[in-house]
Amino acid sequence: MPTIALEIIQQAYIYLAEKDIPNYFSLMSPNVEFYQTEALPWGGEYRGLDEIQVFFSKIFPLIDSSVEISHYIQAGDKIAAIGKTIGSAKLTGKKFSCNLAHIWTVEKGKIMRLEVYIDTDAMNAALS
Repeated sequence: MPTIALEIIQQAYIYLAEKDIPNYFSLMSPNVEFYQTEALPWGGEYRGLDEIQVFFSKIFPLIDSSVEISHYIQAGDKIAAIGKTIGSAKLTGKKFSCNLAHIWTVEKGKIMRLEVYIDTDAMNAALS
């Protein structure tokens, strides 16, 4: 199961890179939860696939970005993905490169939770 969990997360990043949100969602439990600090315009706690769509409807109009994962750390059903998000803010045109840590929880072959931690100061500087 641990190897399968890592493969699921790696596939999630492939779908995100391709902007293939329907297949990205197919990896998730219907009760999935996302968390990101409310210090960002799209931040907050989102529960369920409908609310995850709200998360993306807030973030996609504001930034054009890609995620580059340098390495993974697996601890049981949790996987930390360490890397950067690189791109530009759509309203300001400012470029950003923010360090990130994504903490994923996978249970029974489905993504149950994603906690997103990025360099919030760098992102807000690009947004303003």
